[in-house]
Amino acid sequence: DAKRVLEARPELIRIGITGSYGKTSTKFILTAILSEKYSVLPTPSSFNTPMGLTKVIRTQLEPHHQVFIAEMGARHAGDIRELCELVRPEYGVLTSVGEQHLETMGDIETIANTKFELIEGLKPGGAAFFGADDGGWCDKLFARARCEKYRAGLGSGYLSMYAEDITAGPNGSRFTLSDGEGGRVQCETKLLGRHNIQNIVLSCAVAKRLGMTMEEIARGVSRAQPVEHRLQLIEGANG
Repeated sequence: DAKRVLEARPELIRIGITGSYGKTSTKFILTAILSEKYSVLPTPSSFNTPMGLTKVIRTQLEPHHQVFIAEMGARHAGDIRELCELVRPEYGVLTSVGEQHLETMGDIETIANTKFELIEGLKPGGAAFFGADDGGWCDKLFARARCEKYRAGLGSGYLSMYAEDITAGPNGSRFTLSDGEGGRVQCETKLLGRHNIQNIVLSCAVAKRLGMTMEEIARGVSRAQPVEHRLQLIEGANG
């Protein structure tokens, strides 16, 4: 039934997000940014299984939605391939590859290959986005990808989108966002931590590919909210 719902919406932009960590934060950051231009439906909280995505598609996807963002989790090889068969994403975002789920996958290479199922499952003409990790597994998978692809991260170094001049204060973080083509804009965010800046920049690369201006992207960055209980800024009684 969920497949039929999606097949009836060929114009719907579909984005899959996976990674050992950062999936949920990146999903909500990307939603905040894309909402400057599009009507966006993300899967809620950490819904990232076939049944979770099916429930969202059947009960929450409305005709006005232009973008569907699906978080994709995996505990076993083949899990993400199954999700791609359901969603058929055009765009894939790989946030990270780490040692989560070693108990079910056995080794880090199997984890990396499982995450790469998202990239292999993209529709023809789609694009993949990778969080740069200084020669780690994300960079290795970027090199393996044969589709249109982008890397994003902190500092330059042949990246499609990157953050520089990062500063952090009691109210969040500031940085300069560059698109590698001469476009630059100042960004402010309530989010804390260099890992969140990485997640933001990765989301910005997707937004740029979907036609948003650097100014629209910066406005969206300023509206991104922390995921509850994850480095969440909480104002005290005395401010």
